[in-house]
Amino acid sequence: MSHDLALYRVFYTVAHHKNISSAATALYISQPAVSKSIKKLEDEVGLKLFSRSSKGVELTSEGQVFYTYIKKALHTIADGEQILQQLKNKEQGTITIGVSTTLCRYFLLPYLKPFICNYPEVKIKIVNKSTFDTLKHIDQGALDFGIVSYPFDAMHYNFIKLSTIQDIFVASNEYLKNINFTQANDIFTKCTFMLMEPDNITRQYFDQFCLKNDILINPEIEINNMDLLIDFAKIGLGVTVVIKEFITQELQAASLVEIPVIPAIPVRTVGIVSHKDKPLSIAAQTFLAYFTPLN
Repeated sequence: MSHDLALYRVFYTVAHHKNISSAATALYISQPAVSKSIKKLEDEVGLKLFSRSSKGVELTSEGQVFYTYIKKALHTIADGEQILQQLKNKEQGTITIGVSTTLCRYFLLPYLKPFICNYPEVKIKIVNKSTFDTLKHIDQGALDFGIVSYPFDAMHYNFIKLSTIQDIFVASNEYLKNINFTQANDIFTKCTFMLMEPDNITRQYFDQFCLKNDILINPEIEINNMDLLIDFAKIGLGVTVVIKEFITQELQAASLVEIPVIPAIPVRTVGIVSHKDKPLSIAAQTFLAYFTPLN
């Protein structure tokens, strides 16, 4: 069987036009070249594909069966070429992004609207996962990239830094008034704590901070949603640890108060992570161009 796609194109064109001369014109090649290609294909398949007459050519019964499949195949190839061109022109494509609820709200959403306005035909799929689950899905090829907080083991990944974030201790004014302490670090022994669940990267980062500074905390509430922790703190349930950049309005309105501790929790980074060995699609690369890397 021939592996020369050009022979199939010649066969299809001749069958479509039912005339060697017309097919040659459509293919921009000579009539002898068309006849030679048809003969070569017939020799390779071991069957006559055309019957010839003074009026032109007609498909044999075997040729008609063959034409049905070649027509479908060439149309599929043409569709694929069209999709590739659309992808090249950034008119098509799908982007799958992994991101936690919190980072989606504060880091991803601001970029989605302008991108969608400029590339409405590109499909965006958002997979709501924790940082660790996002990394697993990237390893499996299920995500183009993720928006995550760092540090993590970045050996197998590309990481584009977008911003720094600061974890801080906060509580409501009313709650703090009811707690009798003389210095900020007394909160570790006198306050009720509400934290992210242990499998969350924010929690693990905080636990490392506590371990390094000999701080022992047994949280009364553990959930996997920072927005709920913020709401709980605002109504006076206790002290929590949240990202300062995400509660600027609450701090300005004094519905939450920052509790400074010594030492402060170290600054960390938020960025875009992708697999080093899995190239990004044109659509994904186009979306990433909307982000401004942190120098």
